[in-house]
Amino acid sequence: MAKRKVAYSLVIPLVLLIGFFLGTGVGTTLYAQESGGRAGVASAKQGTSNPAPVAQLANGTGLETNFVTQVFEQAGPAVVYVTTQVQGFDFFMGPTIREGMGSGFIVDAQGLILTNYHVIQGASSITVVLANGKELTAKVVGSDISTDLAVLRVSPGSENLPVVKLGDSSKLRVGDWVIAIGNPYGFNRTVTFGVVSSNERSIRAADQRTIANVIQTDAAINPGNSGGPLLNASGEVVAINSAILSKSGGSEGIGLSIPINVAKGIMDDLLKYGRVLRAWMGIEVVEISPRFAARYNLPVKEGLLVREVYKDSPAAKTGILPPVEKPNVGVVLDIITKVDGKAVKDYTTLIDVVRSKPVDGKIELGLVHIEGGQVSEKTVTVHLAPLPENAPITGAI
Repeated sequence: MAKRKVAYSLVIPLVLLIGFFLGTGVGTTLYAQESGGRAGVASAKQGTSNPAPVAQLANGTGLETNFVTQVFEQAGPAVVYVTTQVQGFDFFMGPTIREGMGSGFIVDAQGLILTNYHVIQGASSITVVLANGKELTAKVVGSDISTDLAVLRVSPGSENLPVVKLGDSSKLRVGDWVIAIGNPYGFNRTVTFGVVSSNERSIRAADQRTIANVIQTDAAINPGNSGGPLLNASGEVVAINSAILSKSGGSEGIGLSIPINVAKGIMDDLLKYGRVLRAWMGIEVVEISPRFAARYNLPVKEGLLVREVYKDSPAAKTGILPPVEKPNVGVVLDIITKVDGKAVKDYTTLIDVVRSKPVDGKIELGLVHIEGGQVSEKTVTVHLAPLPENAPITGAI
């Protein structure tokens, strides 16, 4: 009887121990299935030589390696390290050289590279470092401050340049996996990943134009990632990493990337014309606030006062006037209160409407016209024209 008690006392811990191991195995399996490959769990089929397609890896099936690894191996060789030198002057007006860094990616085997405008802004020389470590001198094909994009060209020589595949950013959904590759803080060929947090953000370019439908991601993006690609789980570039929202200056999980569909159109114009063809009216404006209106005794509390009209511009041909004083009449000026039938009260709204038009399009403006103290309202149609190359970078609409 005593022996039987001892046997039972051994069986119970043994059963519990077996149950523990079985339970651990079930938990691990479930985690591997739910993680969808994020944890990089190995496939049950060990020793197979054919890697699973990226789409399968993203869905958590056929796992042999983390799907991020697959994307990095597929697209990473086409990501380049961009270094620049910018000439300047110190406090005593002595010449200085400031070095900059960023990222880019090869879009054409003949040596075309897409990056951010702010990465190469003001650079006197640009060097591109390939994934194999080879350095090539780059030239600017064209750049666009309004979308923070630039196209570079290198001469590949005997190099067989790898190329990224451009995707369709309109297909991105909130929650989709995305992978960022770049050179944050100079750490070459760094990969991070996360999800699409939003695809409806907007940011201001250096010329105050709004870049709409910007993609927000929590993939870690830091200084030096600028100009690098944001890729989907199939290894296609869906955006260009451009900015972060941060109080510390480092990544806080809010990275902003310009959609690749925007970049495609910009790149086409830069390759054809060396610049982007945009519509313009040829005016500069001042936003009217209630305080501004009261100070100058204006008949409206909001709108846009036409401050400048460029010679021979579409606005000038329409008869729109800046503030002038006519003999025997007094002050004459125009205030824009509507654009295409809708109220307008800020610079950004007007410039966004104009820039959304084709270069040979037209725009309807509602004006409050003041002449010698007499106030009248009228509607004019402005036939737009391409923005001239010598137009001011900022301020002009």
